[in-house]
Amino acid sequence: MTALDIAVQAADAATLLPARRVDEAARMVRPLAVIADVVLGASTIPGEQGWYVLLEDARGVRFGVPGIVGGGRLRRAVPGDGVTAALGALIAAGVDVPGLRITRFPPVPSGVAERAVDVDQTNELVVLGDDVVVKWLLHPTADEQPAPMRLATLARAGFTGTPRLLGLVELRSVGSPLIAMLSEYVPDTRDGWEWAVEEVRACALGELEMSVALESAAAVGRLIADMHLALASAGEAAADDADVQGWTSRAVADVDAADLGPDDDRAVRQLLAPIQHAAGSRVIDIHGDLHIGQILRSDTGAYYVIDFDGSPVLDAVERLWPAPPARDVAGMLASLDHVGRVVLHRTPDLDDVARARVIEWIGAAQTEFLSAYRVGLRAAGRLDLLNEELLLPFQAQQECREFAYAARYLPHWRYVPEAALPALLRQGPR
Repeated sequence: MTALDIAVQAADAATLLPARRVDEAARMVRPLAVIADVVLGASTIPGEQGWYVLLEDARGVRFGVPGIVGGGRLRRAVPGDGVTAALGALIAAGVDVPGLRITRFPPVPSGVAERAVDVDQTNELVVLGDDVVVKWLLHPTADEQPAPMRLATLARAGFTGTPRLLGLVELRSVGSPLIAMLSEYVPDTRDGWEWAVEEVRACALGELEMSVALESAAAVGRLIADMHLALASAGEAAADDADVQGWTSRAVADVDAADLGPDDDRAVRQLLAPIQHAAGSRVIDIHGDLHIGQILRSDTGAYYVIDFDGSPVLDAVERLWPAPPARDVAGMLASLDHVGRVVLHRTPDLDDVARARVIEWIGAAQTEFLSAYRVGLRAAGRLDLLNEELLLPFQAQQECREFAYAARYLPHWRYVPEAALPALLRQGPR
């Protein structure tokens, strides 16, 4: 057994994952096996080196750990340890790194100062200097990833609503999994779980006019229309019966995984019926996991869409499948509802009038988003990209995925679909 193996076995599972993933760390099953490891270089801790270690627990679940060995134990590196900066410096310098395959999209700036981006995502984000954000994938797989391909499509189409891709890092062993992505850092931005929640709370408290609180929903609708038009430029097709059967099977599986009560289960399955008649719908490469947390807003009012890795509840092959743009649109409609649920949950002192204002915002924001999205497609003569018959079934399916996501990754999130699904079931077709 190597010194690294010993350090892995001695590690506290809670220190191997980002701090917000403590629940997931508690589900790790020992023993932990080292699948691959790469030395990244000296850390800021004297006498210690930065490593990248790919681990697998007894269940077969893999975890990517940019880390440091200290005191005979492996722990996850935190901003200030210099491990992410070491990777960034290697990429910026253009040197080969044994054990890694690095794809560069020059110029790649090099930053030394590290700081965390504290957002509620499956993966971990670290900012280097003022120019680069590094995304460490928490669960690397050997399968092809959708993000690099879709970001390249957007760049070729001239879409400027996403930060520029700077580099990709893969292991040279165990199937060459993608372990990290480097992108341009857009300063003074916050993701939608911050700015949207803040706006809706202010609206609920009477500190912001409803009309002002709705402007962002329209802006996001325009952004997503432009994104879909850019993605469609790489090619599109009409869904056939096999596609429809695949969507139907996945929807049924999502309902099964949600483990709903009998009445909700029955109602959701009835809502899924239009999927079976969706042959002929236009399919393109889509975002695949679109929600308000994937929308950054800068202090100047610019909006950016990020994180094209696809839905974390799908397997790697499914994340690559072309799909109807309605899938993304339904995801954002669901997410706007979730913003309101978060505000209600995290602001317990709201009175009845304020709570009613939040519910009003949910419906109005969904309408504003969808209207702006339609306008964007209509201006390009591409309203045919959106099959509106799929919005309600896909939105119901998304709520089922929220239950599955909560069970697998983020148990405290369950309160959101528990509130959103009943409201959706009471709602008729939009």
